[in-house]
Amino acid sequence: MPEVTAYQPGTFCWVELATSDPKKAKSFYASLYAWEVKDIPMGDQGTYHMFQKKGKDVGAMYQQTPEEKGVPPHWNNYVSVANADASAAKAKSLGGTVIAGPFDVMDAGRMAVLSDPQGAMFAIWQKINHIGAAVVNEPGAFCWNELMTSDVEAARKFYSGLFGWKYK
Repeated sequence: MPEVTAYQPGTFCWVELATSDPKKAKSFYASLYAWEVKDIPMGDQGTYHMFQKKGKDVGAMYQQTPEEKGVPPHWNNYVSVANADASAAKAKSLGGTVIAGPFDVMDAGRMAVLSDPQGAMFAIWQKINHIGAAVVNEPGAFCWNELMTSDVEAARKFYSGLFGWKYK
């Protein structure tokens, strides 16, 4: 099992399902990937459902909030950063939008939800006590992130400026 103990900044590190029906989604994904689901009560914010494979985190799920009314269920993709505040400010300077944050997620980490200049949304993650997925790149774990965009050149400029990504 390819276990991960740390992520370099600029690396996809977490996936999270935002769904309108956690009960059905939990049943579907647990059955499809043989994931265990660890429910984490979050008080008035509902329950965070951690997907695990052999006791190791592979992703998570939460029930969409009232603010997400009308937004279809979707997977959020997180990119590891050294400093969420500095990365959010840099994204804004490159033409992106800060949708939410940066804010602390208890003692797990610090994050922000961003969109690129074309409107594609993603999140950034600064680890405190939770690195993100502990298992990747094997059956039943995330292994690929892909952007569909209306402007490839603008996306290249934005993401290379924000994360230092190189393109082939």
